[in-house]
Amino acid sequence: MVLTADPIRVGIAYDSLAADYDRNLVPDLWVRRVLWRHFDRHFRAGDHVLDAGCGTGIDTMHLAARQVRVIAVDVSGKMLDELRSKLESTPFASLVDVRHGEINQLAPMLPRSLDGVISSFAALNTVDLATFGKTAAHLLRPGGRLVCHMLSPGHLKPGIRGLLTRRRGALPTSQDEETEIAVGGESLRHLLLGPRATYSRFFSADFVLRRAYAVGFAVPRKIETHLPALALDAVGLLESVVGSFPPFDSLARFFVLDLEKRT
Repeated sequence: MVLTADPIRVGIAYDSLAADYDRNLVPDLWVRRVLWRHFDRHFRAGDHVLDAGCGTGIDTMHLAARQVRVIAVDVSGKMLDELRSKLESTPFASLVDVRHGEINQLAPMLPRSLDGVISSFAALNTVDLATFGKTAAHLLRPGGRLVCHMLSPGHLKPGIRGLLTRRRGALPTSQDEETEIAVGGESLRHLLLGPRATYSRFFSADFVLRRAYAVGFAVPRKIETHLPALALDAVGLLESVVGSFPPFDSLARFFVLDLEKRT
């Protein structure tokens, strides 16, 4: 049985981070740009997309600026306040529908036949994925895309260090790895499972796996802030290819699942 974090505690934890959240994620912008290129290949102007666990709306803003209609959902009210503040100065605020709550609980009140569902930067690692898989399938049109960007088992020991540890039998990728991670003063339970195992367990019944790859194993965190954006973007492109293969797909800080709803 997989235990998930209490949504109320998750909301409280991220409320405390909201004011500085965007600034603290600046070092990971290169990882997000890999994700944005992925989004941009699938979603076009006029499409309707759900951003589950949207935080301060970094991805929501990117999509809305491209004229994609977005339903932005998060359990943190203060994160959503940051998003609303950003939207006030944009010409695309009317394209964003902001909803406060836990995604699985809000599902009955959300529109159907969406073109896409996205979620990034660990939002899904604290969610009941068995329910979320069914929620996403229910909300998407046939052929609609679910793009999940999640913390991987390699988040604990990414890169070469993780590979050496893995060879000694630690950090399994094919079974549940639940761990407590401190977020905003709260200790939240996160499910860290490899990409293939995540797909087969929670999404395979309703989705076809189109791609799975890792991001964040080639560049140590302590040096990524010192590299130019062009170099990091090149690394990101390389990782999205190399990271499709074991053991790299579970060695990185994050992985991406690109899933298509079965027709």
